[in-house]
Formats: sequence, structure tokens, C-alpha cells
Amino acid sequence: MDIIKNHFLKPFMNKQKGNVGVELEFPLINMEKKPVSLTVAQNLLDSFLEKGFKAEETTIDGKNAFISNDAGDVLSFDNSYNNFEFSMNYGPSLCDIAERFCRYFTHANSFALKHNHILTGMGTNPYKKYTLQHHVNFPVYNMVDEYLHTFPAKHNFPDFPAYLSSVQTHLDLPLGELPFAATVFARLDFIRAMLFSNSPSWDRGDKTLCYRDYLWEASAFPDTNTGKVDEEYKTTGDIISSFKKRKMFNCIRNGKYKVFAPVALPEYFNGDNDEDIKYFLSFRNIEITARGTLEVRSDCAQPVSDAFAPSAFSLGILYNLNEANDLLSGLFAGRSVRELRNTVIYGGELPVNNNILSEFVEIARRGLVLRQKGEEKLLEPLFERAEKKLCPAKSTLLRLNKGENIENIIKDYSQA
Repeated sequence: MDIIKNHFLKPFMNKQKGNVGVELEFPLINMEKKPVSLTVAQNLLDSFLEKGFKAEETTIDGKNAFISNDAGDVLSFDNSYNNFEFSMNYGPSLCDIAERFCRYFTHANSFALKHNHILTGMGTNPYKKYTLQHHVNFPVYNMVDEYLHTFPAKHNFPDFPAYLSSVQTHLDLPLGELPFAATVFARLDFIRAMLFSNSPSWDRGDKTLCYRDYLWEASAFPDTNTGKVDEEYKTTGDIISSFKKRKMFNCIRNGKYKVFAPVALPEYFNGDNDEDIKYFLSFRNIEITARGTLEVRSDCAQPVSDAFAPSAFSLGILYNLNEANDLLSGLFAGRSVRELRNTVIYGGELPVNNNILSEFVEIARRGLVLRQKGEEKLLEPLFERAEKKLCPAKSTLLRLNKGENIENIIKDYSQA
């Protein structure tokens, strides 16, 4: 389909490896064990207007929704006033991006703490039972909310975007390298789960390490547009074939969003509605975007001091794909990406050698060293995690099982 080729593959035609972009979300928590104060939340965002940011877009009721600065960084609440997002403009140095983020986060949390609120590095909101949806009144968020409340799901949590936080990494690379890279990153999904899972299931109180997977995959969103990727791409034609299975579930008519039961792309587009492709939404763990990036979006938000570890890992792997693929090749033994990652995120153990995580971290480190930008320092927290096979969610559950209170962990994970 030309529409798929033009929208999703053409943007890679003139791309080269080098630039990286990062989106980081963090729960905003009211430490009084009450719902987040909407006044505090809005004032937190608006406080950046004194730091060189300017209003970019407003909510339907006229409040600032997205603010940006001259560096191209954008701050907002993603879907809900429980979830603050730092959308860092892509650039050639992850260290520069991390330095800017650290300045923003320091200001944001300083402001929040003055009002007995806190931003912390967790993928599921540990105070979920005290939260309200606190939906941001913005057109695309309203559309998502309407869709999730209209169509059937396998779980009963249509408001789940209000209490999930992640880190998403966007990688530039040329079209010729895209099929292999997308395949390798999809196969790495269970390794990233072992390193970055940070989303306990506060509702169920079990040993789930990445509850985010379940909430996305069992939601009303079409399963072709969410979750793990068990596909191998050998050519760009394979990528096009994959997109043909994806589905449309929204469009804009007469200036307003409209939602409908999911329809596969080849069935939806008829030549007269090709403009609707710009409203396509997908939430797969590894995604090829219309911005011409390979997006890694399955990683949980991390403790703030380690916020850039997932992005550094992915960027390093991109520069050392062959080594990563070689190491992966012996790990599947007939099992799918879905089976391997599910085993990890639901608290199981995989029969892999004790050094496997350390080997992958070292592969990523060597990739970053090739870039000669000093970004390998952002990987440092992962060597201890890999050695101990201890992702943040496991650390949290161990601390809670020893009788430590969640407030200590919230504060620890909020330290920049």
C-alpha cells in the first residue's frame, strides 16, 4: 500500500544514525494520600513559564496543556494530571538531553514538594487507590477516553492511562537498516523487561513486575496495535505487510474526533480518506513511527537517578546490533517474544546463564563508546542490576516484603 510506504517508510529515506529523542513520564503523587490537587498540577506546569517556556497548546477550557522552550523540549501532563511528561527534543547527544532534563526535573520536584506533592520514578502509580482519573481536557485525550469507555476490553480499567508512566526512546536510523533493527529490538523485549521492569501491580499485590503490559494488551485497543512484537522483518516489504494488519479506530470529521470499532488499514482506506492516516495510533512495544524513528516504548519509568538508562541501553544496542543479535540467537529455543517477556514480567525465571544481562549491557556500552560522546556513563546503574538480576520492581517488592514503607521508596525513586 502506497499510503503505508509514504507515511511510515518515506520519512526514513534521508535518515542517518545519530540523533535520539526521549519522552519521560513520572507519576505526580499527593503525599497526603489524597487525589492530586488540580491547582498544584496546573501551577506546576505554569511555573515553567518563568523558566523560558511558552504556551504551545491549551486545553478545551483554556488552560496550558503543552509548553515548550527554545531547545524544543515540551512539558505537559500526558492524558491525566497524575502523569507529568518531559518530551525531550531529539539531538545528537544523550548526555546533553539528560542534562537539560535534570534541570527541569529539579525545578518541577522542588515546586511539587512545596505543596506536599512529589514526582517519582515508577511505572505504575503507587498511590493509585488515592487517585482520581483527573483527565486532561484535550481533544486527543478525550478521544482516547471515549474509545476506552465505549468498546469492550478484557479488563475493567478503562482509566488505566491515568496511572501508568513510561520512558519512550526514539532512534534515528536509515531505511536500509530498519528491518533488521526493528527485529532485534523486538526480540530484546524480555531482556529489557529483566532490566527495566518497574510497574508492580498495586491492585493485586502479587509478584507482577510490569503490570503496564497487561493493562495495555487487555484494553479495548486492537491487539494488532499494542504489546509485544513477534515478527521478523527481512525487508521493508515485511514492514508494510505488518502495517496492513494494524487497525484504525479514530478519525476527525467536521473538526471533531470520531471513534469507531477497529478496521484494518487495507479495509479502511479507499483513496478518498488517505488524510486520515495522520490520526493512526499504535502502542506496540516497538514501533516504526511516521516521524521516521524506531520507537522503543515498552520500558517503565525508572527511578529518577537512572532515568536515562533505558534510552542509553537502546542507543548503544543500535550501534552494536550484530553482537546483540548473535547473543540473542541462542536464547529463544522455540519460544516467542511474548512467552519470554511474560515469564519475566509475571515474576518467573528464565533458564539463561547468570551473565547474560551483563553481556547485553556490555554490548550496549561498546556501542555507546563508538559514538564517542561519553554516553556510556548513563549505563552505569545497569551493571549492578544485571549482576544481581534485580530490576527496580523486584527491588521495590523486596523492600516492601521486609517491612519498609512505600513512602521511603517513593522518596528514594524521586532523587535526581
